[in-house]
Amino acid sequence: MERPELEVRDLKLFSGQRPLIDIQEFKLRKGECLVLFGPNGSGKSTFLRILSFLQTPDSGEIYYQGERACKHNRRRLSLKTVLLLQKPVFFSGTVRENLLSGLKFRGISQSEHKSRLEKAVSLFHLEEFLERSPDELSGGERQRVHLARAFILEPEFLFLDEPFNGLDVHYREKLMADFYRIRRLTGVTTILVTHTREEALYLADRIAVMLEGRIVQTGTPEEISTAPATPEVSRLMGQEILVEGVVESSDGGLLQIKTHGQSVRAFGNQSEGERVLLTFRPEEVILAAERPVTSVRNWFYAEIQEIRRSDRMFLVVLECGFRLKAFVSRSSVEELQLQPGKKVWAGVKASAVNTWPGGAVEEFNTR
Repeated sequence: MERPELEVRDLKLFSGQRPLIDIQEFKLRKGECLVLFGPNGSGKSTFLRILSFLQTPDSGEIYYQGERACKHNRRRLSLKTVLLLQKPVFFSGTVRENLLSGLKFRGISQSEHKSRLEKAVSLFHLEEFLERSPDELSGGERQRVHLARAFILEPEFLFLDEPFNGLDVHYREKLMADFYRIRRLTGVTTILVTHTREEALYLADRIAVMLEGRIVQTGTPEEISTAPATPEVSRLMGQEILVEGVVESSDGGLLQIKTHGQSVRAFGNQSEGERVLLTFRPEEVILAAERPVTSVRNWFYAEIQEIRRSDRMFLVVLECGFRLKAFVSRSSVEELQLQPGKKVWAGVKASAVNTWPGGAVEEFNTR
């Protein structure tokens, strides 16, 4: 089995008796971009600071390329990493001088400065900014320079803490696309922290979901989206949580579940009579004026409660005994003449509904 580039074992950090970080195992592969995803306050930034040796854990082990970190080698190992904090701090001087300052601090030979500067400038399209002060740049332009300062160092490990937070939508999308291209081109092993689902899905080779200092699920974006390990992960991935239902029958893993006067088909390992929580993905919900004849097992006659714009799609909120949500295109809104008060058929495949043992319903109910 290939050795991980970075490995964490039994890492713990406490604030009094309260655990801030409690990670039993974490592995980072060479050349991948792992996105550490979770809500604010879940410990993501603290974890990055520990990996960068800016904060000391109470216990645990960190291995860089198979070498266990200790007080005798931390300085040397830290030179393999670059941690980019969320808000850029620049030195006085031009963009050119700011880009070169990191090379000087790292002791990179003068002979490499020109070639590295030219490469970074070309990758991030900074030609027109070189002789300007960072103070003269827009927020997005400053963040572009900020990222270039990390890449010019050519680290073996790149750690990024919310690098696209606070940018306007247009520039954020452009910079994310450039970052995706440049990281693929350079192949730098990366951990990127974000609380934004869209960033995680777009940028990640793998996603590690972090909640209350613990990593609760790791997998590809597709795995996390389609098979969330817990209702909490399901909610973070944008799925809607319904009230509890009761399994009426089970046929080879295909369940028939009664909830709020409706019968829902879903796959799961629960037995007849068990209570379950259901979640579904709004992008998997189909709307139709008449109930079509298809392989879709679940169809609900629903009344539209609300329609609102959500990025490039429209979010349609429906009531069919429980609250249901669907993402549809503008053309679908116009073709179906969707508007509040109108009734439509809403369909969702059984494979697009996730089930868990029933629990504290009110905690997850998004009505």
